[in-house]
Amino acid sequence: MTPSTQIPNRFKLLCVLVLLICGCTASRDVPIRNAIWITRWDYLSEVDVVKCIENVAAAGFDTVLFQVRGNGTVFYRSEIEPWAEEFQHADPGFDPLEVACREATSRGIALHAWINAVPGWRGATAPPDTVPPQHWNARPGWFLHDAQLKRQPLQPNYYVALNPCLPQVREHIAAICSEIVEKYPVAGIHLDYIRFLESGIETDYPRDPESLKLFSEQTHQSDPDAAPEAWERWRRDQITALVREIRQAVRRSDRDALLTAAVYRTPLIAHDRVRQDWPRWLRLGLIDAVFPMQYDREIPRFEKRVRECLREARGYPVLMGIGTYLHDDPAVTLRQRQLALRLGCQGVSHFAYSSFWQAGHAGASGADLRLLRRQRILPVNRPHR
Repeated sequence: MTPSTQIPNRFKLLCVLVLLICGCTASRDVPIRNAIWITRWDYLSEVDVVKCIENVAAAGFDTVLFQVRGNGTVFYRSEIEPWAEEFQHADPGFDPLEVACREATSRGIALHAWINAVPGWRGATAPPDTVPPQHWNARPGWFLHDAQLKRQPLQPNYYVALNPCLPQVREHIAAICSEIVEKYPVAGIHLDYIRFLESGIETDYPRDPESLKLFSEQTHQSDPDAAPEAWERWRRDQITALVREIRQAVRRSDRDALLTAAVYRTPLIAHDRVRQDWPRWLRLGLIDAVFPMQYDREIPRFEKRVRECLREARGYPVLMGIGTYLHDDPAVTLRQRQLALRLGCQGVSHFAYSSFWQAGHAGASGADLRLLRRQRILPVNRPHR
C-alpha cells in the first residue's frame, strides 16, 4: 500500500469500525466504547485542536484521550508546571485543553486528559530556564539516582524519570491531576507511563539515601541486595501508592471524574519488567479501567495476550489498545477490534489519531510534519507517547 492510499483506506476502515461499535455492551459504568489517543504532536495551534476533535467526533468516536503532559511540561495554563517545549515554553496564545474540552462538549464526546506520569524530561540537552522552573533544573533530587548518587543521564531518544518512591514526587503528580480536574470539565484523567521506565532498567534505581531510608523503615530490611524480593515488592508498591494518591486527589476535586491507565500489554510483563501491578489497581478500586497497549501486527499473539489481560482483570473494565499505526492492511485493525470485543473487552482505543488523519500544524505539508516528527521523536514507525 502506498502512502497516498493509506489514509483514505484507513478512513474507510474507521467508518466500518464506528458502525460496529453499537454492538458493544458495557460490563461496568465506564461509558467508553470507541476511544482514540490524540498525542501532543498532533496539534500546534487552536485550529489544529478544533480539527482534531471535529474529525474524531464526525467519525463516531465517543472518547478522546487528549495528551496534555509529556515530560514535566504541559499543554494547558498551569500554575504548577511550565509550558511544553513544543510551544517554546511560552503561552501560545490559546489553551489547548480548554479548546479541546469546549469542542468535545459541543460535539457530545467525552474528553480525558492524558498525562505521562513519571517522565521528568526528554532529550539529550537540559531544558532552558522557565517560569515555573522545569524539574531537571529546579529539583534534581526528584530524579532517579544510582548507588554512586549519579542522576539518571539525559538520553537523546527517551525520557529520564522522576523517582516515584519519593513522597514529594507522588504528591506533585497527584497535584497536576487535581489541577486539571479542578480547572477543566474533563471526563477523567488518563495515566500513561505510570510505572518504572524501560530505559535504565539495567541500573538498579533508585539508590539515593532518602529512598533507601524509606525502604528500610517500611520493610525492616536494611540492604536491597540482601532482600531482592522485598526490594522488588516495595518498588511495585510505590507505583501503586502513586496511583492511590492520584485517585484520592482526583476524587477530592471531582468524584465523578474517571481515572484510567494505559498499561503494559500483559500483566506478567508489567509486573516483572516495569513494576506495574495493574490487576491489583483494578481490584483495589484505584482505577476505573485499563487500556493494555496491545500494539501488535500478529493476530494470534494479539489474541493470546488479550485473553491473558481479561483473565487477570477478572471482570473489571478492559479497553484494548490497538496499534493501528502498525497496520498497513486495515483488515488487521478490524480483525483485532472484532477479537477484542468478542473476547470480552468493553471497548477499544486506537493509537493514534495520525493513523487515520494527516496530523500537523495548520499550513504544514505532510513532508514538513514528517521531518518535524523525526527531529522530535524516536525512530520512524516506532510508537511513542
